[in-house]
Amino acid sequence: MDLITLLSLTFATFIYAISPGPGLFAVLATSTRYGAIPALWLSVGHVVGDILYVSVAMFALSILAQVISESMVYVKFFGASYLLFIGFQQYRSKGVSFEPDSGRKSVIRLLLSGFVVGGTNPKTIIYYLSFLPIFIDLSNLTLVTEVQVIAVVGITVLFVLSLANVLGLKLRKHIENPAVIKKVNEVTGITMMLVGVFVALY
Repeated sequence: MDLITLLSLTFATFIYAISPGPGLFAVLATSTRYGAIPALWLSVGHVVGDILYVSVAMFALSILAQVISESMVYVKFFGASYLLFIGFQQYRSKGVSFEPDSGRKSVIRLLLSGFVVGGTNPKTIIYYLSFLPIFIDLSNLTLVTEVQVIAVVGITVLFVLSLANVLGLKLRKHIENPAVIKKVNEVTGITMMLVGVFVALY
């Protein structure tokens, strides 16, 4: 792809990624409650989910994409159930302080949570299947083009989620008070459960 096409693809991906959705809300809640590093791992998991979708959009035939879209309803509800579970756990948490940035949260769990958020939304694959043909010829892909598209999507989505991470850290500085920790747990727990509901209904 030429530079203009790459920049256009980057801009389109940025607009898609920055629109309010479960990924942004999940990263914001995690950053506020646990700090930058856990939110970063969650973001990486989300990006992996997006890269999976963009890869399917590039490689899959339309009939395969249709089969995947139909089967995603089961994956979607599994993911929603998982998010509701961890949101409920967070809501019931009685911690008296924020977790440190080094985090006692499992990296694997954070990656899985991010992947669930990014990988259980069937609308994502439809979006990529819709706009990728505008920028590339899916019937005549080269390895270089595939790598370029994956890099653009991965970097752009991670950048947008990092903005949500920074916003969560700024909120964290204003509410780092033991008197409001329980409320923070409740709000972030409810947020994660709402993300689960959003994934189920979207």
